[in-house]
Amino acid sequence: MVNYKEFINDIPNFPKEGIIYRDIQPLLSNSETFTQIIDDFGRIITDLPDYWVGIESRGFIFAAALSYAFGGGLRLVRKKGKLPNDKTFFVEYGLEYGNDALEFADFPSDVGSCIIVDDVYATGGTIDAAARLVGKHGLSIIDKLCVVDIGIKPHHDVKTLIQY
Repeated sequence: MVNYKEFINDIPNFPKEGIIYRDIQPLLSNSETFTQIIDDFGRIITDLPDYWVGIESRGFIFAAALSYAFGGGLRLVRKKGKLPNDKTFFVEYGLEYGNDALEFADFPSDVGSCIIVDDVYATGGTIDAAARLVGKHGLSIIDKLCVVDIGIKPHHDVKTLIQY
């Protein structure tokens, strides 16, 4: 078993005082470790989705790899204002250090199930907002995945591989 924490750098006081940023770039730069992350995600999911929904921006990386490895389409949850499509859904949500908004493009042909994927689980605001978005769109959520749980919210329904 890989000790993934060896591949994560802790950056204190970023993006603001009191926050410890968990930098996953070293994990991504190691091809064996990155492959192991994708394989481990495959072991903890119970059903394969019609779509992998990646949250901007690092969630895109994992969702794309999961789509390639296990099949299913890829959908993207973007920061508000990044999608040219005039048919989008958006929600505002709170972060541990501020507020933000996410949006999701409406493709009427998309029906079925999804798994939402992100890199870091902190307060749950981002992944909860993504869940509200895909729910508005009509996709059913069969799972939620994050690579790292930084330990702010002790009880949640998101499956993670690394816990702090």
